[in-house]
Amino acid sequence: MNRRISKSFKTIFKSLYPNFKESEIENSEEYFFFILSNYPDKSEIVQLKALFFIFSFKVRTLIIRDQNIANLISKLQSSNVEILRNLGFSITALFGLSTARSLSGEGSVYKYLDYPVYKNSKIEKKENSIPKNLEVAVIGSGAGGGIAANLLNQKYEVGIFDKGHFPNGETNNETFGYHNFYETHAIQQTRGYKVQLLAGMGIGGGTSINWTTSLRTPDNILSEWDALTQQNNYFNSDSFNKSLDYICQNLNVDETNNKIPQKEIKLAQGLELNKTSYKIIPRNTKNNDCLESGFSTFGHSDDTINSSYKSWFSKDKFNEGNIYSNTHVKSLTLSKGKATHVNVEHNGQSYSVAVEKVILASGSLNTPKILLNSGYENKHLGQHLKLHPVSGVAGKFSELQNPWAGSMQGIYSDDNLFRKDNYGYLLEGLPMHPSLFFPFFPNNQDNFEDFISSYNYWSGSIVLTSDTSSGSIINKNPQHLWKYNLNNFDHGNLLHGIESLVKANFLAGAEEIMVATSPTMHWKRESNEDIESFIGKVRKVRNEPYRILLGSAHQMGTARIHPNPSEGVVDLNGKVHGLENVYITDSSTFPRCSGVNPMITIQAMSHFLASKI
Repeated sequence: MNRRISKSFKTIFKSLYPNFKESEIENSEEYFFFILSNYPDKSEIVQLKALFFIFSFKVRTLIIRDQNIANLISKLQSSNVEILRNLGFSITALFGLSTARSLSGEGSVYKYLDYPVYKNSKIEKKENSIPKNLEVAVIGSGAGGGIAANLLNQKYEVGIFDKGHFPNGETNNETFGYHNFYETHAIQQTRGYKVQLLAGMGIGGGTSINWTTSLRTPDNILSEWDALTQQNNYFNSDSFNKSLDYICQNLNVDETNNKIPQKEIKLAQGLELNKTSYKIIPRNTKNNDCLESGFSTFGHSDDTINSSYKSWFSKDKFNEGNIYSNTHVKSLTLSKGKATHVNVEHNGQSYSVAVEKVILASGSLNTPKILLNSGYENKHLGQHLKLHPVSGVAGKFSELQNPWAGSMQGIYSDDNLFRKDNYGYLLEGLPMHPSLFFPFFPNNQDNFEDFISSYNYWSGSIVLTSDTSSGSIINKNPQHLWKYNLNNFDHGNLLHGIESLVKANFLAGAEEIMVATSPTMHWKRESNEDIESFIGKVRKVRNEPYRILLGSAHQMGTARIHPNPSEGVVDLNGKVHGLENVYITDSSTFPRCSGVNPMITIQAMSHFLASKI
């Protein structure tokens, strides 16, 4: 079967990328097969394999000639039949990914770009012997686990367990970064709307690969958290705000650590012309020198970035002998209403560590898995997944943009954060490396050479939707999967944000504008198409799976906090209902989405809860 899939891949690939050399096609094919082998949701891959198998037979050429393949894929993407849209969506997304990534580290498309090339690095493994017992086991070393370990280490013997690696001190390329510092090679998507899930996996978790955007939790959100948990000034209190202050001070969160990068100057101009205000994004860096951090998202190597690892459990603050990297926590042993052991896998060996307390901080995708694998039951566990679903707009300008360079994000607008019923969206700049640009803005209609060579003249921006929609876990072994559906309310907010970005790019003088729909919506100034006519088409995009390309770097809410065990998973102190010594201090506790980039909110929640243990 692989031989036939290979045949179809080459035929379709040559149609979409006619200028690629044979060696480049082979490079992309190798990565395509890597995706097929490692994609978490095998049911999704079966459909694609079946299409490629059928497509490989010669009789296909009697119906679909090679020169018509691009049009066929576009028709699949536009189809009213969901399974056909899914296939068209998958082909363009996975082919775009296969051109930008490579097992050798250099994507095939790199040879056609003015883009920095870095060879694959090496992982520095720090091996510590797994202990027989601990007072406190902190599971996860990211935004939630770092501050919890820091605080509890002052009173207890604490060990940190993380299945990821330490940062390697190198400037890593895209593929190496995604494969070593992200969950599931950063190729997992939800079932339903196929939202790409980007989640950190390594020492420092998401704080070691995120974009350093450091926004405080808005008071409106904290007040709604109070309402949802039937409290009065519990979250929107002096106590929680002191936790926010503590985090921001220790991470040196400040607007002076940022400036508008070249890739967002046009966005800023366009927002002003569209009468939309914007602000400089505060960042968690030691000073304002860390501005050229375009590759920090592939594993922070810059010491000026105050990641969880650098800030809370670095060598001078925590015994590195008690950090157990490359150690996968499989489950907890539960007995008589408490956890007695943490069950881990390290270098292929299984260990059981006796514990007095457990702090779960593995993130909203992993914390529920551990509790479910442990036999813990609560109807809200693994439910209420919030994603801040993101989609994008790209504008092409006559001036060089270098869409990957400079600080990862420079500006944001919160004018519509509370657009209706306390929900809305943020507008933010988007750093676009090739494996974000080409899969999310595929262009199979224009001249290949012109489109590829214009990469550095494009600039990206995103709508970050504050979602009322929810997802849930699909409890399948060995891989837990997630489903998520976008409701009409959130879809309306998302389209409103996309419209705002289209207008901003137009007013800033964009020569072309693309919207991350499937197929890509593409406006060109030279076509003389009225911009209002194009925006009218955007407004008509239906709320159906595979119509808009969506991503999520913010997963929240899958073990939500509530004093009543029939309404949530943890109590107001972060303790898991029914377990006397298990706590959760990550974003899975959120009663609703944070509305803004959640790193500061997660750490403040962790500080707020861990201070009570």
